[in-house]
Amino acid sequence: MSASGGSDDPSIRASDAERERVNHQLNEAVGEGRLTLDEFTQRLNQVYESSTRGELQRITADLPASDSGSAALPAETGGDTGKRRWTLAILGGSDYKGRRRVPPRIGFFAFMGGSTIDLCEAQLPGDAVEITLVSIMGGTDVIVPKGIRVELDSTDFLGGDDLKIDESAEVANSPVVRIRSYSLLGGSNICHPKKRKPRWWQ
Repeated sequence: MSASGGSDDPSIRASDAERERVNHQLNEAVGEGRLTLDEFTQRLNQVYESSTRGELQRITADLPASDSGSAALPAETGGDTGKRRWTLAILGGSDYKGRRRVPPRIGFFAFMGGSTIDLCEAQLPGDAVEITLVSIMGGTDVIVPKGIRVELDSTDFLGGDDLKIDESAEVANSPVVRIRSYSLLGGSNICHPKKRKPRWWQ
């Protein structure tokens, strides 16, 4: 097969169908914990910026083929017992961040205190995670990378939630962060990570 017309020629222009296959592979990878949410959105942006098959191949070079990745992880990806794990912030604060495996259901309780939940480096147990926020005279900041879908359901009394998400940047079929918020004299702030301001000499 000639280099100019072979199906494995990396210089051939990529089709929409090939980009969709790569998107599917990235979705599987983030659900299996191979990619963090931030890595997922970065690579997804690269997919849409790619022009050739070679550029697409480089995006998934360190990932297994989509039809073989599902058996690579232990049963914890489907072993959801329905129990919710709770983190407490009472008269103080707590941070939940870094490259860590997030349970399918997790809760944060803040009483006269607050929590910061940074999901940018999080590894999800599947294609969705459910977060419950309870704030009493306190609050919680939830940081999600741009492109990830966020669903918010809130019940507030003398409080409220602030959702600052660029919905136009959401990617179809991306992982979903479902947030259920209950606040009394408090609230939550859901936003994208702040861009680092350049120093004056840069």
